[in-house]
Amino acid sequence: MTARYWNLPEGADPTAFDVVVVGSGAAGLLGALVAARGGRRVVVIEKADLFGGTSAISGGTLWVANNPYMRARGLDDSPEAALRYLSEITRGHTPEAVLRAVIAEGPTMLEWVADNAGLTFTSVDDYPDYRPDVDGSVPGGRSLDPAFFDSTTLGPLREALRPDRRMPFSMQEYEQWVAFTRFPWDLLQERFDAGLVSRGNAVVAPLLKAAADAGVTLVSGAAAERLSTTDGRVAGVVADGIAFTATEGVLLACGGFEWNDEMTSQFLAGPLMARCSPPSNTGDGIRMAQRLGAKLGNMREAFWAPMSVIPGDFSEGRQLGTLLRFERQGPGSIIVDKHGRRFVNESQNYNDMTRAFHAVDPVNHNFAHMPAHVVVDDEYMSQYGYLTYRSGDEVPPWMLRDDTVEGLAAKMDLPPGALTATIERFNAFARAGVDEDFDRGGNDYDQYWGDGDRGYPNRSLAPLTRGPYYAVRVVPGAFGTNGGIVTDHNAAALDVDGVPIPGLYAAGNTTAHPSGAGYPGAGGTLGPGMTMAFIAGRRLAGDRTDTKETTRS
Repeated sequence: MTARYWNLPEGADPTAFDVVVVGSGAAGLLGALVAARGGRRVVVIEKADLFGGTSAISGGTLWVANNPYMRARGLDDSPEAALRYLSEITRGHTPEAVLRAVIAEGPTMLEWVADNAGLTFTSVDDYPDYRPDVDGSVPGGRSLDPAFFDSTTLGPLREALRPDRRMPFSMQEYEQWVAFTRFPWDLLQERFDAGLVSRGNAVVAPLLKAAADAGVTLVSGAAAERLSTTDGRVAGVVADGIAFTATEGVLLACGGFEWNDEMTSQFLAGPLMARCSPPSNTGDGIRMAQRLGAKLGNMREAFWAPMSVIPGDFSEGRQLGTLLRFERQGPGSIIVDKHGRRFVNESQNYNDMTRAFHAVDPVNHNFAHMPAHVVVDDEYMSQYGYLTYRSGDEVPPWMLRDDTVEGLAAKMDLPPGALTATIERFNAFARAGVDEDFDRGGNDYDQYWGDGDRGYPNRSLAPLTRGPYYAVRVVPGAFGTNGGIVTDHNAAALDVDGVPIPGLYAAGNTTAHPSGAGYPGAGGTLGPGMTMAFIAGRRLAGDRTDTKETTRS
């Protein structure tokens, strides 16, 4: 691997800086930008050849409570409600001081990036929190959709931005169009040809441009190896054999450990069988901090998601997983286990749903439900398709198909009669509009991903009645891990005794993420992660005012 410099001023020392940031996702870039606006000489070091990390290929949504975009549209929220909600879903994994800081500083962060990076958002007014049943949740507005961004304004840096292979569309458009079969692909192609980017690219690209404009030096292809210290203070980073010095400190924002098989097997609470993030996320920042005695937390957790593995879908030589969203939430789909039975609410949020795959059969000493499959019928296929497959196409090797339910069940190696009984029971629920087994479609979140045009009482439910029938294997995957370095409310990395490690800050998936063991809503990764990076950037810029722990109305 050979380091490549971008934006290094002529004649400048390529190793001497005030602040070193490891990782170029949204959190790293924001922390770097804040420090640079505060007058610091800053370098961002990226392990991969492309900038943006997981953020660049994410949905780009930010979850921020009581944010200015929702308030401008008259949507109700309060810091007190947000604290009740986060306290419940994080399940005690996140200190209250950190939650209060995220809630208090999130709106300030949004205003700052709008003013300093031109990064603006729209509140998704009817996109509910992922746990509508929890006190303090709201029916919409906390999840924010980034504005489209003209990537041609990046100049030469455009080639260094990690691309999103999907066409440019917003979350609100996805909601409007429901399924890929209904997308206006000609319009999206026009946007793509014009250089417009959306979702994660629309968050990372303006931050990347603003950082470069603020004088931040960017280095790609440089894997961080270890932290250097002077007199007990973190004073730099060695990356790709280069010793970068940092007079003010270091910010670690270099992702989680989902691509490190040793760490995932040692720490995670359940199996991780697919990933959709860049393979460079191997826990480097966590291990570097460990060598200095950093305290770790939340290491059992990940941002879980049900995925299918489509052979040949590679990134940097590694097989990726594909997130199943509407494919398993759309009406007319079910998920069955190795016994041919449903075992989960298919429409619930991906993080909570995937935990059901971790259940163990204590008698047979194996996983109780795997292998599992999504099952749909021909009516579903004609309405929506499935990932890249469209009704009438040649059936791909990753999909099973048969004209009858029992024929499909045999190909899935299920007990005779089990799948037929499951579908008959589910079809009765769908016609009545109430899922008596798992309450699918029983809350606002389930309903959001439904389709009212199917004509059944519950927009999340439709029967499977018309062959041929199809099945696709689904496995437990993750966007990334969310355990790591424990920080305080100022984003300072803590040692095993809970004392800040001088000169070391951390944010994003490198940390024991503020979302803890839960997932508050769409953007629950980026929103809190960027807020903590914003706080870290201010500290590294010299602002030693204690971060607000009191929330505002």
